[in-house]
Amino acid sequence: MVLLGVVAIAKERAPLAQDFHGLRTRADVYALPPVAQTYVASLGYRSALADLILGHVLVSYGLHFQEKRLFEYVGDYLDTIIRLDPKFRTPYMLADTLLTLEPEAPPQEFYRRARAIQEQGLRELPYDQELWNTSGQFLAYLAPSYLTDPAEKTEFRRTGAQRLMRACELIGANDAVPYHCITAANLLSEQGNREAMRQFLERMANTSDDPKIQELASGYLRKVIGAEEAERAAARSARFHAAWKADLPFVPRSEIHALGPGFDAAACAGVSVEARPGCSTSWLAWSQAAASSVAP
Repeated sequence: MVLLGVVAIAKERAPLAQDFHGLRTRADVYALPPVAQTYVASLGYRSALADLILGHVLVSYGLHFQEKRLFEYVGDYLDTIIRLDPKFRTPYMLADTLLTLEPEAPPQEFYRRARAIQEQGLRELPYDQELWNTSGQFLAYLAPSYLTDPAEKTEFRRTGAQRLMRACELIGANDAVPYHCITAANLLSEQGNREAMRQFLERMANTSDDPKIQELASGYLRKVIGAEEAERAAARSARFHAAWKADLPFVPRSEIHALGPGFDAAACAGVSVEARPGCSTSWLAWSQAAASSVAP
């Protein structure tokens, strides 16, 4: 009997195994209740539940890649995580990857949804340089390649350049961000925003302490707007540097911009900036007054 059973199993196993391996999951099932109900069901353990759901999403993302199929409900899971813990940074950072880098080409709506999630993250974490940089790169470079509407592509690139510029204005540990800033200036140039690009590059050259970044910004400025205008920008930068070092040479560049130019409070009392340029209380007013005083 045992021998007969072994023979029967060996005979039936091969076709059953072939049928089993031929089976595959063809559609996803969303395993959570609606967002509002999930929020209530967390019983106050919202951050813990958000961590748990994100772990499930990351594992499922890998399984979908293994099975070579689209992760249909990843956006719904991310929305639930964000509703549970709006300050949870990781979902915002991974949204573009999870929604758009899939084994099957995702629909265009996934790109728009990734953007919406990033925008919510920027509202919740407005001073996160890396998040601004990630969102800017996604909108400026990745997403437009998969959109079909030319006007939408242009709008994505313009918004991406603006977000890269904002990342440049924030303090962070990513040393590559200033180089992305130069690329953002190139995007502005392509869109015809030459004045915005000029102001941005000048600001980069004046606010960065890295000589390489200063040289890169100045060189690109000279290439795009001409040597004469670049020389005027360099002269403005030199005047600022001289005023800074003459007043508070020990103060870092990032702090001197916040402090503003030095002036004699007693001598400037009741005197307008136009009458005495040395009484400017902001670097913007100081630069305008200085430019007027050296104009031919």
